[in-house]
Amino acid sequence: MRIHTVIIIACGILLSCNSSEKKNDLSILNVSEDNERPENPDKDTSMSNGQEVYMNFCMSCHLPNGQGVPKVYPPLAKSDYLMTKRVASIKAIKYGLAGKIKVNGVVYNGNMSALGLDDEEIADVMNYITNSWGNTNDTLITAEEVSRIDE
Repeated sequence: MRIHTVIIIACGILLSCNSSEKKNDLSILNVSEDNERPENPDKDTSMSNGQEVYMNFCMSCHLPNGQGVPKVYPPLAKSDYLMTKRVASIKAIKYGLAGKIKVNGVVYNGNMSALGLDDEEIADVMNYITNSWGNTNDTLITAEEVSRIDE
């Protein structure tokens, strides 16, 4: 009986180690173990990395298609807020967001927690969402831009 308990505990430990935060999996962000990333990635690279960040951190609320949940989670698809409030959108990802915002004529009054992403991840996910689902952004968002935005 004691050996079964030890085996169950060992399996639990191994499984919990294997299911650590997806953010720590360097392969999802095309980052080497040396943490080498291009300083100015091209749009395609940034969007690819941003899609991975989106799938791991944003999709559960804003859904795979960016439509959000009516009156609960605002849409990112064809979002007037996202496309006209660049700094506010970056702040929401970087520091979280609480209170009322108006997106496509609908008022949302909820809370979004800070996601704990670094500046590069925020830039990448912003490049992804501002160039997906009917959104078009010709100006690449950089980690340097994100780093200059204070709460």
